[in-house]
Amino acid sequence: MRETHYNADLYLRLSREDGDKSESDSIANQRNLLMDFMKTHQEITLHKVRIDDGYSGVNFERPDFLEMMESVKDREINCIIVKDFSRFGRNFIETGKYIEKIFPLLGVRFIAVNDNYDSIRPKTSAESLLIPVKNLINDAYCQDISVKIRSSFETKRRKGDCVASFTVYGYRKDPENKNHLLIDELVAGNVQDIYKRKLEGYSAQAIADWLNEIGVLSPMEYKRFLGSKYHCPFMRNEKSKWTSMAVLRILKNPVYTGTLVQGKRRTPNYKIKKTVDMPPESWVSVENAHEAIISKEIFGSVDKILKTDTRTAPTQKTVYIFSGLLRCGDCYRNMIRKNNSTKENPYHYYICSGFKQKTGCTSHSISATLLEEAVFLLIRKHIRNILDIDRILQKTQELPYATRTIKNIRTRLSGKKEEIKKYRRYQLHLHEDYMDGNISETEYRSFGERYETIIQKTEGAALKLEKELELLTTCKPDEQEWISYFKKYKDIEKLDRKLVVELIDYIYIYGDQKIWVKVKFQDKYDRLVSSLNAIDQWPDSGDKKSGDL
Repeated sequence: MRETHYNADLYLRLSREDGDKSESDSIANQRNLLMDFMKTHQEITLHKVRIDDGYSGVNFERPDFLEMMESVKDREINCIIVKDFSRFGRNFIETGKYIEKIFPLLGVRFIAVNDNYDSIRPKTSAESLLIPVKNLINDAYCQDISVKIRSSFETKRRKGDCVASFTVYGYRKDPENKNHLLIDELVAGNVQDIYKRKLEGYSAQAIADWLNEIGVLSPMEYKRFLGSKYHCPFMRNEKSKWTSMAVLRILKNPVYTGTLVQGKRRTPNYKIKKTVDMPPESWVSVENAHEAIISKEIFGSVDKILKTDTRTAPTQKTVYIFSGLLRCGDCYRNMIRKNNSTKENPYHYYICSGFKQKTGCTSHSISATLLEEAVFLLIRKHIRNILDIDRILQKTQELPYATRTIKNIRTRLSGKKEEIKKYRRYQLHLHEDYMDGNISETEYRSFGERYETIIQKTEGAALKLEKELELLTTCKPDEQEWISYFKKYKDIEKLDRKLVVELIDYIYIYGDQKIWVKVKFQDKYDRLVSSLNAIDQWPDSGDKKSGDL
């Protein structure tokens, strides 16, 4: 009987992800083992050596494996040789399907050298049991490795370690710690320019056009410039350019504030390599994980702009100065800009969108010019007030007896609280004496009113001492970072989009043309003003309340 001749592919696979770390599993050792096996089997001719280096065995979407299967279908080969079952695959179900069904159906001889398996040999009952067990063990081993890797990644994420293969534009990996990000000084300035332009009112597309015009490499081209093998499936052109989406990705990514957000996309399990979006509650966010390129305040301002429905002005590259910030003070809908200009007399004004849509609001409007002038005066006044606060805080902290004063205030405050408790006890005893008939109703009322007056007066004094103590202990200049946020605009001469967005949350317009401006850090400002007013620390009696015009 004539011996069948076989054309064979040697299949080699290695993956660190599967825990294939032993020297014996190296590609070179697999090749040597299989070539030695071929020397003892003259009926087998080598067709090709297939290598999937760096591909997991949990699925069969591997380039060289798929090419090998095409050769099987084209009848170019009828034999496949591997070192052992684990090199072929670690998926119990899929591996068994190929060995038990697909290969016999296609007439393919399958050999696993170290497992002493050859499909043309009649299988004993022991082998029939052993093969599925080995594949099951390989599958379980891969699952165990996957669990350990996932656990390790999760631990690193929660520590603030970056586990991504590639860094975002503007950062690079620390040569001494691959899980730590360092600012890439070559392009960090571009990131800052993108945020600056957005604050100035430019659209994402206008920013992208500007970057392309001045020749700034797009994030993908910059990775290529650095020699990275990064590949994006969305690339359509030979050389990628800046797009509005690329700009928006940068504007929306909190990584530039030093906050590392990871785990947004993950694989469902170790057998499925396609990533899926994860719900926000499962994301891992760590603040101050690395040095920031953009301050949290600027990022917050830009985030607010992106969430606001604003459009670029016609024939302009930027939005109007108050776009997205104007609200009707009566119905809280947006105020919209209207044009009632003539060639000789340009005139623009804002009107409530609720009235425009006939939803019940009044027809109040305000001139755009008048609004800009009014908001400018208010902001300038607010900044002067903040500078006054800063001077008072500096002066308070420079007092040589500050520590002694704090101790003195605490002692006095403790005394006031004890005094309040004492008169509360007097009130209680007074009520008991009245119920027991020891004092008359007239005496009861007289003493009760007296005690209540003393308590109220003492509580007022205690509150003032608490405000003063708060100012001396917690309102330190170096703890009021928000003040420096306004101080940089102390010399403003006019409004611009960047200033308005950075300093103002919303502007409310009322029917009588009254304007109320909600500035950034309004709560912190009000708290400090309240503390200063409580201890009479304002240098003059002028109105320091911010917001109304």
